[in-house]
Amino acid sequence: MGDFLSLKSEDRGAAKDTVLRNIRTGNVAVLASEFGYIYAVDAFNSQGLDRIRAIRGSEPGTASQVFVGEIKTVSGVARNFDGEAALLAEKFWPGALTLLLAPQQGLSWDLGDGGSLDEFALRIPSQNFLLEVLRESGPLAVASASVAGLAPTLDINYVPALPSDVGIYIDEGPLEASGRSTVVRQRISGLEMVREGDISFEQLQGIISGISRG
Repeated sequence: MGDFLSLKSEDRGAAKDTVLRNIRTGNVAVLASEFGYIYAVDAFNSQGLDRIRAIRGSEPGTASQVFVGEIKTVSGVARNFDGEAALLAEKFWPGALTLLLAPQQGLSWDLGDGGSLDEFALRIPSQNFLLEVLRESGPLAVASASVAGLAPTLDINYVPALPSDVGIYIDEGPLEASGRSTVVRQRISGLEMVREGDISFEQLQGIISGISRG
């Protein structure tokens, strides 16, 4: 049965250490992000990734997103993070910008697509505790702590997972209903916004004038 800790009553450093210990042993953690509670696991732990997909009931070929804690980590996992994509990251990270990038060749991970997409979604979130964890954990594979296709879970008491499926729950209380990230794809021809979220197309244009809409 997973541990259940509340940031309101637990020592923050001890809670972070407990999360890191669980992640490093391949367990799934339930953590708060800006857009709802998420499942998180070491991005290089295939068994943990399989567990997330099973918990959510994800369709075959559905890839998890990747969160990192610092921009300097990105070049280690993505081979086309440069130029305009890096400019957007410097402006909007941590925050509601998701970049679709090509993984570095030879990475020993399978985010759920068997590597067939040659693309993955990457973001640095702004939720404080999650960011503290990421700066020590390295890349985490994440997915919304909800049934696949349903709205994000804003109250940890309604996370649809068995306690035996999760190593650690970190309760930050009920979260405010919020928006979603803006998704930008890095193409050979330039950047393309494929979904408009909390960052508007006009804001993106203010940094990269040649960005296109998908």
